[in-house]
Amino acid sequence: MIFRLFLTLVFSTLFLHETLLAEPASAEPEERIGLVLGGGGARGAAHVGVLRVLEAEGIAVDYIAGTSMGAIVGALYASGYRPDDIEQILKSIDWPATLRDNPPRRKQSMQRKLDQAMITSSLEVGVGREGVRLPLGLLQGQNLTLLLREFLLTAADIQHFDELPIPFRAVAADVVSGEEAVFESGDLVAAVRASMSVPGIFQPLKVDGRLLVDGGIVNNVPIDVARDMGATRLIVVDVGSGLATEDELDSPAAVSMQVISILMDRQTRQTLEGLSERDLLLRPDLGDIEAADFDRSLEAVPTGEQAALASVTEIRDFSASPERLARFEARSRPHPIDEGPVIDEVEVNPAFTRGAFQLEENLDALKGQAYDSPALRRVIDIAYGEGHYERIEYHLETDELGRNILYVTPYDKSWGPNFLRLGLRLSDDFQGGSAYQLDALARFGSEVRPGAEWRLRLGLGEIAEIEGGWLSPFGRRARTWIYPYAGYRAMDQPLFVREEDTLLARLRWQRARLGIDLGYDFSSQVRTFVRLERGRDNVSRNVGPRIDELARVVEDYGFIGFGVLRDSLDDSVFPSSGSRVDGRIEFYNDWMGSASNAQVLRLNWDQAFSFNRYIGIAGVRAVSARDDDFSLQALDFLGGLGNLSGYGERDLGGSQLFLTRAMVMRRIGNPEQLMSLPAYLGISAEAGNVWPERTDFDFDDLIFAGSLFIGVSTPLGPIFLGVGRADTRESAIYLNFGSLIRTLN
Repeated sequence: MIFRLFLTLVFSTLFLHETLLAEPASAEPEERIGLVLGGGGARGAAHVGVLRVLEAEGIAVDYIAGTSMGAIVGALYASGYRPDDIEQILKSIDWPATLRDNPPRRKQSMQRKLDQAMITSSLEVGVGREGVRLPLGLLQGQNLTLLLREFLLTAADIQHFDELPIPFRAVAADVVSGEEAVFESGDLVAAVRASMSVPGIFQPLKVDGRLLVDGGIVNNVPIDVARDMGATRLIVVDVGSGLATEDELDSPAAVSMQVISILMDRQTRQTLEGLSERDLLLRPDLGDIEAADFDRSLEAVPTGEQAALASVTEIRDFSASPERLARFEARSRPHPIDEGPVIDEVEVNPAFTRGAFQLEENLDALKGQAYDSPALRRVIDIAYGEGHYERIEYHLETDELGRNILYVTPYDKSWGPNFLRLGLRLSDDFQGGSAYQLDALARFGSEVRPGAEWRLRLGLGEIAEIEGGWLSPFGRRARTWIYPYAGYRAMDQPLFVREEDTLLARLRWQRARLGIDLGYDFSSQVRTFVRLERGRDNVSRNVGPRIDELARVVEDYGFIGFGVLRDSLDDSVFPSSGSRVDGRIEFYNDWMGSASNAQVLRLNWDQAFSFNRYIGIAGVRAVSARDDDFSLQALDFLGGLGNLSGYGERDLGGSQLFLTRAMVMRRIGNPEQLMSLPAYLGISAEAGNVWPERTDFDFDDLIFAGSLFIGVSTPLGPIFLGVGRADTRESAIYLNFGSLIRTLN
């Protein structure tokens, strides 16, 4: 009896055990759908079209992994944006402005504007004891980062990316170790920005001590990342551009890019071999859309949609149950932009910058402003426009007292704090007259006072010049500044007998000077200053006949001057809006050591306008000396393209000068193409002249002139090729490096 009970108990136990094992085996595990979005630059906009079809077919995505542009689209979708929202974002982006570092010129500091006017080239390098230092990328990505932060604002307080409406991962590459870096937590904007840091184009981003670049070089289609997140089935979108043809390999840069593409293509093919029969691979046919064609990114959206529709049968196999789909569609969406929290305090991290105190003063005005207000972007733009920073990061946190604290971390340029800006100017009138000018501006960060800089300007060629000074801002928001300086300049000046159209002599004009400027910048567009200067002019005959009056003239001078500068031009070479007004008055007095007594008024005014492809500039130049028969300091000159065309540079000189002009230029080529050099075909009409004394001024003496020219903006500065003629039968052909907008010294 006991033995029978024992057998019954054993068999019952075994039967129950088998039953329990059989039940979970018969229940099918719930599928987890992973979406993998590959990198491809502008071609990645095709992801938006794929997402549109997935939503229309009721696909509930559980995980998203993306690289480069796939990380951008994936982060937006994971944050709650719908495909139509993302397409509208792509439409709203000004790609030329986004894919550059500097904020709009109107927001740049007045000093940086003056530096650009002095040297129009964008070539700037770092210098130090170890030699020349270059940035690690052509772009720092500041504007792109600010744009991403604006669109991903709702995810600002998320620490782990699993907390997003859809769990998300971004893939970058450690450029030091060559290893893959998968972001699953931290700053979502930094993760996306690191994932699309194309080597050589964008500056690598340092995150948690790792120097990161575009993830495409190690994992352009991150299938394994999605599987590690828990995905059981994958929808993979590959938008890689493939390899260039032999005809397209027409430069060393093209060959170098081809080598990188070969490695990425091989790595991608190996990755795709890991797909199973239950996974789906989509490859939109994007034709000739290149990775850099961001102006054509919207063309890729319908292409992605077509690729998904062509595989709609396979896509429907991923459809979710009604209950699961309802939960997916109920996920949160980004809130309206006007619901941002109010900033209570601002803290600047001084660990990576020398000028934290200046930034704190400017950011202090943000207290009481909404975190997502335009005021924050404006202040960050202005601070970045000072030219000291590689990037400026910020985020908002709420402390234990419930206060919203804006934490700002500025990073000084890693190739600074000493910078050298180089510029080249050439001119040739094709009549034997040619000149060159090599300019350099060196700025050395001051160890004595953060924010101040030692400045050294050098010029070789037509004008030999050296000037050194110490520019130091001080006071609230550092808007007041002082600039003591000393300099020397030497140049050849032609002297004509105009009645006989004969070059009488060529003079050597040398000036040594010592002075100090004290100024105040009301904003990034308005500057006022007072100048005290003492110097000596030395003019001697260099080439020409022996004439007693031209043997040698030595003249001491000293003056106090007042100036106002307002500059709102949107571009220093080819402006389409804004104006530039530079007005100064100088008082020369014997009590300051001046050999003459005079009051000299100088005025430059340029107004820009635009209409479709046309831009124009209307302007006036004027110089007037009072109570002085002749003074070297009052002299100013006309001549050159757009400056009384037909005459050579500085052919006409006098202490009374007047010029009015109007120029109209038409943009040549496709203005929407990102990588093209802006080129313009233009004409000008001018009227002006010079006189020795104010009483000689007469509008009947005006010389009328005009020009026809082509201008191209290059990284070395603008280049102009043109022909000019005056009604005095003077004519010239010009090949010039340099802006048509003249500035006062």
